[in-house]
Amino acid sequence: MWGSNLIPEKFFFDGNFEVVLADSPESRRIHYNLRYQVYCDEMGFEDKDKFPDRMEIDEWDHDAVHFLVRHKASGHWLGGLRLVLSNNPTFPFEELSSLDQKIVRTERQFSVEISRLCITREARRFVAKRSTLFDLQDQELSDESGNVKSIFNYNNHSRSIMWGLFRAAVVYSAQQNIKHWYFIVAPALASYIRKQGVDMYQIGAPCHHRGLRIPCRMGVDNILANPLWLNDYKKDFRRYSELMGESTRKRRVFC
Repeated sequence: MWGSNLIPEKFFFDGNFEVVLADSPESRRIHYNLRYQVYCDEMGFEDKDKFPDRMEIDEWDHDAVHFLVRHKASGHWLGGLRLVLSNNPTFPFEELSSLDQKIVRTERQFSVEISRLCITREARRFVAKRSTLFDLQDQELSDESGNVKSIFNYNNHSRSIMWGLFRAAVVYSAQQNIKHWYFIVAPALASYIRKQGVDMYQIGAPCHHRGLRIPCRMGVDNILANPLWLNDYKKDFRRYSELMGESTRKRRVFC
């Protein structure tokens, strides 16, 4: 149902944001810097002195596929995640938790680990205004003092961005014949994801890694079948190289 001057919630993500596959060194550096902002500056999970170039990067990034999300109207990059591929004997989470049983080779080769999910605090600044059903525009709402107000609860806003990243990553996974996702996750987030209809199975004992975390497995087919995708999150992802090529063509037109 329409609000007084807002686009309906079911159009919120596609109307305001887009997910980009980081298919170049430049675009992957955007993800590393976003992670630095979240894990070092905002959350204090990582020691910023270890990353003087403001790029939070580790040994798993070379064997990972990275996704970014940006605000379409402004071009601001607001978050990202990575899929760690099965190119190594173990996934990162296996070094942190004790599993009920080992991941067998025949399953591992069709699996990835989802990690480094990050959404910046800046994301709360971006809200949506409805013009027409087919002409969705973006603006920030301010009070009389000029301070930006969010019309969405920040947690809900962040979760919408998270689902957009999930949608893009799961479509990519299906395209690559990936069947399983592994995820080490806070119990509260695991509970929320389950409530949205995703079958997330705990596969080992909880561990302590930036707080209490539980190792879980999800099925790609199950995530793809979620009714959450029936209205919003339909655009999947674009490639960064495609985005930059489009920007270059636009600059040539106006030169």
